[in-house]
Amino acid sequence: MSVIRSIYYIARADFLERIRQNSLLVILFVTLLAAYIFVPPVDAGYVTLNLDGYRGIYNSAWIGSSVAISTTLLLSLLGFYLVKNCIQRDESTGVGQIIASSSMKKMYYLMGKLLSNIFVLSVITGVVVVVSPIMQWVRGEDRTFELWPLISPFLFLTLPFMAVVAALAVVFETFHFLKGTLGNVIYFFLYLLFTAGSGALAFGPQIIISAMQNDLLLIHPELPGSYGMGILFQREPLHWFEWQGVIWTFELLIQQLEIVMVSFVLIAGASAIFHGFREKGYAKRKHELAMVEITPAYNKELDSQIKYESLNSRCQAATLSPVVFKDSFWALAIAEWKLILKSASLRWLIVAAILFILPLAVSVSESSEWLVWPVIWIWPIKLWSGMGNQDVRYGTQFLVVSSRRYVIRQLMASWISGIILTCMVTGGMIIRMVFEGDLEHLLYNVAAVFLIPSLALACGVLTKGWRTFELLYLIIWYLGPLSKLPYLDFLGTHNSNGDLLMMNSVYLLISLGLLLVAYQSRKRLGQD
Repeated sequence: MSVIRSIYYIARADFLERIRQNSLLVILFVTLLAAYIFVPPVDAGYVTLNLDGYRGIYNSAWIGSSVAISTTLLLSLLGFYLVKNCIQRDESTGVGQIIASSSMKKMYYLMGKLLSNIFVLSVITGVVVVVSPIMQWVRGEDRTFELWPLISPFLFLTLPFMAVVAALAVVFETFHFLKGTLGNVIYFFLYLLFTAGSGALAFGPQIIISAMQNDLLLIHPELPGSYGMGILFQREPLHWFEWQGVIWTFELLIQQLEIVMVSFVLIAGASAIFHGFREKGYAKRKHELAMVEITPAYNKELDSQIKYESLNSRCQAATLSPVVFKDSFWALAIAEWKLILKSASLRWLIVAAILFILPLAVSVSESSEWLVWPVIWIWPIKLWSGMGNQDVRYGTQFLVVSSRRYVIRQLMASWISGIILTCMVTGGMIIRMVFEGDLEHLLYNVAAVFLIPSLALACGVLTKGWRTFELLYLIIWYLGPLSKLPYLDFLGTHNSNGDLLMMNSVYLLISLGLLLVAYQSRKRLGQD
């Protein structure tokens, strides 16, 4: 019983802490919005699930299954970044050190964190389930409410996947190199692989889609059995058929239950490598201390040192040197620049140097075709994500507030540092474009030099963290420079459509707007 009680209290404390955070409400709103979009009105002009020109009538089974698929796909991404800070928060608040001094086993601790993550993601899923009947009533094609066809897709598809996402968030925090930006980027690519291969996974959304296809082929056996999923624009409305939902057989239930078991296996494996909250070198120092003989003379020496440090810690304001105000902006900018580079390792600098030289050695067209540009523009993400939040992360925000004109000076210094960092990595691209006279791509890249640091600064100031920018930028980077989606392709790698000046003007205006948002948000810091 003590084991269950320990896990329960860890999970309960973490869960209560999380539900007070604004980020939970933001993710909940985005999930509800995605669920609404995934069940479009009849005259919407787009569809999200096209089965050879057919869709199901909006009854409980179709609404529940469609919303469950969208919730599973969306929360598998956003949910991970929402819950991936449970161990890090205990480290930063000092709770971890208290836990380290207790008899709490690592396995129980991680299990409690897993349950807390599952609870948080289940709360979001539960709200979506409650909203689904309202969506069915609003669409108005079939207002007969059936409970089991509506909720069963959430129970056997969404929740098992949320358990795995919750476990992965804990596992990533137990590995030192996966705690930060690298782990966030790796998970983003894992998510892309999952969504790209979900059609081949027997335990994913394919369960529901296969059931829909099989029932449709019974009615129209002449159809080829293909489907499309996503935001699909249609000139003609789809035909509809009546679908009664998935028949959840015992084999299917066991299959989905195995997904839940995977999450517990992951935690069991993570507990074997989790070092807990002891500082590095603790084991070595513990051995050295064990070799020291504690004698009365040794204790007396320790007491004298403590007394000496206590006396030195007392000082009078009159004895301090007078404060000399230095209003040099560039000294502050250089300090911010050094602060940003402090997060860069030697290996990071070597790769940045290679990325600077590489575009100089090949033509602009070859750089674009070989995907050199997207690689260059993803490399500084770790340093960008620290903009605007380093003072909060290190507890120096109140020192910053006490300085003169702290809002505009500190923000501008951080912004300029971000621009210098961007130029440091992408400068090779820009120089090559100047030499080749490629004005179009040059304008796009110059606008991006202002846009991305502005986005990073605004996200850092607003959220006081780095994960929001990392997630947002990864999505923009994937859809824009990598997938060449118009308007999000801030590097202009897609074919020009004649709106060069307008698009770059928009990017610059967005940059200005983001700076104003950061300014207004930072002003509130002095009022707190």
